[in-house]
Amino acid sequence: MKAWLFKPFERVNGGSVLVMGLVVIALTALLAWRVGLHTDGVIDLHFGPRVALWVLVVQGVSNWLILSLALLGMGSWLSDDRFRVLDLFATQALARWPLLIGAAWLAIPSVGGGIESRTARLMAQMPEQPGQVIAPMEYMLDAMWLLLMSLPVLAAIVWMVWLMFHGYALVTNLRGMRVFFSFAGALVVAEIASKILIYFLLQAVA
Repeated sequence: MKAWLFKPFERVNGGSVLVMGLVVIALTALLAWRVGLHTDGVIDLHFGPRVALWVLVVQGVSNWLILSLALLGMGSWLSDDRFRVLDLFATQALARWPLLIGAAWLAIPSVGGGIESRTARLMAQMPEQPGQVIAPMEYMLDAMWLLLMSLPVLAAIVWMVWLMFHGYALVTNLRGMRVFFSFAGALVVAEIASKILIYFLLQAVA
């Protein structure tokens, strides 16, 4: 079970992984559409304005493709071994499946509704002057509750990043500092690129 959760690509690969990954991306987009979530970044999951389902599908596909292309560039540059592009893209698609769990957690009415309402209440109490502070204990409790309810989502994102890293290392056969820093660099570049691309997409459909 541990291998399936944290090292699934050592057991399955190729076209079947790609199909499963695309199904995961589609299901995540559908669930995000139902509850008002956005994945407007490679490792982003949060509430936002309601948009059409196709916008969320484009967000998910864009995140997958942008990171896969960044990792392909890094892997082709640094790896001494030939590797299949299909395997790289497939592993990166399926690596996104923990995000579906995070979306499912936020889809629970008491969790998602509570996060939205308490966030709105905290934002309404933000001080207008730099010297002011939010003092009442009830707002501190709201902040602590938000942090607690966000932990499963953060865990899902960390899990997803680990799967992305493991898939990249396995496919490219990179090791040591090269695999770590090349993955980190590709992830940062992809996050920035996806944010910019999806921002302009949302502006276009607004």
